[in-house]
Amino acid sequence: MARSKLILVLTTVMLSSAALAAPPAWQVEVVDPSGTALYTSLRIDNVGNAHVAYVAERGDQELLRYAFWDHLLKRWFTTDIAKGVSFSSLTLDSKQRPHISWADYGTGEGAKLRYAFWDGKAWKVTAVDLNSETIAYYTSIVLDAQDRPSISFYEYRGARGTETSVRMRVVMWNGKAWEVRTVDSANQSGKFNALAIDGNSRLHLAYANVNAMTAGMRYAFWNGTKWVAEIIEDQNVANESVGYSTFIAVDSKGNPHIVYANESNPSVKYAFRDGTQWKIETVDTLTKVAYPDRFGIVLSEEDVPYVGYYDAGAGSVKIAWRSGSRWVTQIVDQGGVGFTPSLGIHNGEIWVAYADISNGALKVAHRGLSGDSIEIGAPLSDTHEEAGAIDNAGPHQPE
Repeated sequence: MARSKLILVLTTVMLSSAALAAPPAWQVEVVDPSGTALYTSLRIDNVGNAHVAYVAERGDQELLRYAFWDHLLKRWFTTDIAKGVSFSSLTLDSKQRPHISWADYGTGEGAKLRYAFWDGKAWKVTAVDLNSETIAYYTSIVLDAQDRPSISFYEYRGARGTETSVRMRVVMWNGKAWEVRTVDSANQSGKFNALAIDGNSRLHLAYANVNAMTAGMRYAFWNGTKWVAEIIEDQNVANESVGYSTFIAVDSKGNPHIVYANESNPSVKYAFRDGTQWKIETVDTLTKVAYPDRFGIVLSEEDVPYVGYYDAGAGSVKIAWRSGSRWVTQIVDQGGVGFTPSLGIHNGEIWVAYADISNGALKVAHRGLSGDSIEIGAPLSDTHEEAGAIDNAGPHQPE
């Protein structure tokens, strides 16, 4: 009897210790202090180098910049790519070289969709050949198995002389020319959008409709012939305005995982498709939703979702991850930081790139994933605040 009680006590102590165990501390770095880094887009390549595209605001200039973390030299390098830009998105090709899409700054006449890639020696920058008069707000880029790009964009105004406008479109490079298709022509579909591609080169698109009467979170799938769209959640279902700040990831089975904001009741929402059904959860509440923010989501090798988001009211950037049936949340950094966080996972580490609005800079934080999975007993809103080292960077080009 005494032995049974001892085992029970030891088991209770072990479970309590596991519940209280904290993940490793965040290492926080100032990558680029030259201007507020908006619309960050982060990817980690196969050998552990980090690539970030972002828009640096310097006075009245909006510069597309690229930051590169050399895993051997253990330092950051930055360079300019273009001027007058907004809403950047980055991905890597089969040679681990960066490709970036963006829209010209603003919504004035002639604003176009732009595309750049590193060919091994220099950046190649071009305007995507479209009949759209004005492209605005978010873009998103992915590459198929042949490194052919597909880019999602918000067509603010269609071809001159037509009445088409504010609709969700995707343009694909077929190897010889750009092919453009309309995903959703419903008024104000696509201001927030994000593309993902699965292991079979199938395209998945998450996007928001922001019309006051039809606002909601939507999803579309390219079946090889046409885009098939559906509504995940809107005002008819939730009776709230949802869909802003959206981002998407696809798991090893080809199922989409989507993160987005609830504007009416400030919070972070998460939807994933389990076979044919969507399951929707609230990850965390927010003091205030930033506009036009973009959240981040990435999946671990075990398909565990990690979500990155900015609480504009608290001025902090946080991540949350699934631990069993619960969401565990953690503060990464605070003090007016965290707008448009972008996430990556490589070799047991999670990375977050985000804007330091208070000081006008690009920041990147990273830490190991060890310890996350044992927090099975942690409260849903459990947070940990960590500090990290600071380092600066100089110009560099990817090799």
